[in-house]
Amino acid sequence: MSKKYIKTETGVLVLATPEQIADESLEKFEVEDRPPVQDDPIKELTGIIREMSGGLNSIKEKVDQQEAAIAAYKAAVDRGIFPPNPNAGPTRESASLELKEIMGHYELAFQGKELMSKTVHPNHQIDEKTRVELAKFYALFLRHTLFQDWRAKDQFWKYFGPQIKTPIGDSGNAFPLPDIVDSEILAFAREVSVVLQYARIWPMSSDKQSFPSETAAASVAWGNTTGESEPGVTEVELDANELSAYSVVKNATLMDARSDIVSWLTACLAEAAGQELDNQAFNGTGSPFFGILGATGAGFSVILGGSTFSDLTATDLSEMIGKLDGLRKQGARFWTHGQTLHLVRSLKDSQLRPIFVDTVGSPVSGTIWGYPYSEVIKMPSTTGANTAFLAFGNLRYLGIGRRLEVSTLSADPYGLWTTNRMRYKLYQRWGMKVGLPGGFVRALTSS
Repeated sequence: MSKKYIKTETGVLVLATPEQIADESLEKFEVEDRPPVQDDPIKELTGIIREMSGGLNSIKEKVDQQEAAIAAYKAAVDRGIFPPNPNAGPTRESASLELKEIMGHYELAFQGKELMSKTVHPNHQIDEKTRVELAKFYALFLRHTLFQDWRAKDQFWKYFGPQIKTPIGDSGNAFPLPDIVDSEILAFAREVSVVLQYARIWPMSSDKQSFPSETAAASVAWGNTTGESEPGVTEVELDANELSAYSVVKNATLMDARSDIVSWLTACLAEAAGQELDNQAFNGTGSPFFGILGATGAGFSVILGGSTFSDLTATDLSEMIGKLDGLRKQGARFWTHGQTLHLVRSLKDSQLRPIFVDTVGSPVSGTIWGYPYSEVIKMPSTTGANTAFLAFGNLRYLGIGRRLEVSTLSADPYGLWTTNRMRYKLYQRWGMKVGLPGGFVRALTSS
């Protein structure tokens, strides 16, 4: 039985495919019951060798490219540009000499790793570049304050000085925060602060700054004549007040080269600052700010029928919603402590249906009477007469000002000297004011 073959460009006979057999433009060769034979064996052998040579050259070219890439990567690792493992970051061995000098005895591979974790910080994580910058700052700060290494202060000004516009404060132990450190502390503070998540935040370039706030809309009219009117606008003046948050750390932890002190201090200071801003936003009594739960903070109040938090009813919550005008309810939420939220979960309407659960298959509802809620750790949890404990409204009606370029981090190595601990204090300046009291309702117990 004959078979059809075609010749390649190098003269090699190969078995034709069905498509090639159907192609009339190709010359076919029929061979009966014998292996393919070339007209010129030497030409055939030359073609085979040429094809093999071409394939080997291609393979060699790929190998050369891979070797060049590996060599360049190793050179970059030696200079501290890339880590040997992209997920691990530079180590004391792979970091550049300059970076090693900055870090001192601290193991760079551990510093700030927790801040990159989506499990620990689901809302915000830093990248590798930011992690290294934070590690540089904290290493220089600790070397100067903990180990009294005065060279670290000179290195600090060498690397971060161009960013700094605020002079150092206390007796050599207070360092201004570079922009990248300040912004990351603020970002992590948002994770634990509802105010930083939902309120309107303005940058303040001076200690006193005013921002416009609309109190009434412009009038409208039908017909040929439009009456002259202007929207009601008032000024919200913010005064920057000092906010200090501190954390206590064991000296042994600070000295441990392998401890993640960067994540520890950043998270602790951010949490303390964020929680205090929440405290002032809801509970402030005027020193330095007035909060939403105060008489001047909320434009409306709903008084319970009893003097304890447990006297809260589903009707009280509905009345809080009804106090606000329709447009003022846009973006509004309930704000409450977790223990009060427990009371809400047990409330029923007039038909004895739980107001918190949509269906039996929805054990956790996202709304209270159709409006979302947020748990605020700093809101009141201890019941009492004539006590405001629950709020409803849009935090965009609360204005917060952040004074720029004044944040510092300072160390106190003496106050807890007998317990082998150090205190670290974060210093910031913030302004805060309720811009539209008519956008908030509070619930309080009767007297």
